[in-house]
This record gives sequence, structure tokens and C-alpha cells, in this order.
Amino acid sequence: MKKILLLISFISFQTVFSQNILEFDLKNVELQGMKPAKVNQEMKNIGIVQNPFVTNNPDIILKLEEKEISYLIKKMYAFIYSNAKGSDGGVVIYEFANKKDLDTFLEQTFEQSNYRVLIKDLYLIRVWSDYSLHVKGKETSEDHLNKLEKYYINLGAKKVILKKNESVITKVE
Repeated sequence: MKKILLLISFISFQTVFSQNILEFDLKNVELQGMKPAKVNQEMKNIGIVQNPFVTNNPDIILKLEEKEISYLIKKMYAFIYSNAKGSDGGVVIYEFANKKDLDTFLEQTFEQSNYRVLIKDLYLIRVWSDYSLHVKGKETSEDHLNKLEKYYINLGAKKVILKKNESVITKVE
């Protein structure tokens, strides 16, 4: 009996810790008011033919990221959510070939209210939500961000505090 319990404990432990940072199932995470996005014509024009999607095609990555830093990304993984009112959210994970590329990408990434950034190994995880519903008793973008952030922290990612983009701040004197 003791051996059976030990075996069950070991298997349970392995199952919990074998979840991959690239896990898009988002187990037990529901973004109220959002559903997995259906591939639309705009996505097809970019080269996205399914959701979730994975690409290492530099042309597709260039269409989705800034020209100055897109070349640093080795592979991109994404799961996009949306609703009928045009709001979207989800997760994009960038894989880098080395720490230097990841750090260079981070140096060019600024703080924004609609997303959060986490890191694990050579992966940068950006969770975002543009769900702007503000109805009492309903979830907001902030609720979505908190859920997604918690999910990836539970998988071992660490939150990154980004620098503010001073170029968009104007001083009034």
C-alpha cells in the first residue's frame, strides 16, 4: 500500500511540474467575455492560419513585431482571444536563441497598461487584454491580466517590470 501511495505521489508531482511554459491550454483560466479567436481574413493575410499558432517564419514575425527588433525572435507562439465587440487579448510567447537577444528585445520593450511581460529561460511571455468592459460584477482587462499572469507565474515565469516610454510623455509648463 505504501509503495502504491508513493507511486501515485510521484506521478502527481511529475504531472504538476511537467507543464510546459508553451502550454496554451490555459488550464482553469477563463477570460470572461472572451473566446478563442476565429482565424479571420486579416490574420490569414499575415500568414496565421490557425489559433493558437506557432511560427519561425521571419516574414510573419516582421508583420507582427517592430522591424527593429523582430529579427531577434527565433520563434513566436500565440493564442488569441476575442469577442463580438472587437476586443482582443491572449498570450504571445517569443523564443530567443540566446540571452543577449532576449535582453536586447527587453531593452526596446516599454510598459503599457494593456499588457504584462514575464520571462522564463529564453522565453518572453506577453499577456494582454484590450477587454474594456467596465460593468459592475463583470471582469475587466485588469482581471484578465491578473489571471494570465498568475497562470504563467505558476509555471515558473517571473514578472518583468519594464521601463516607461518617456518619448510619449509630454511636459506641460
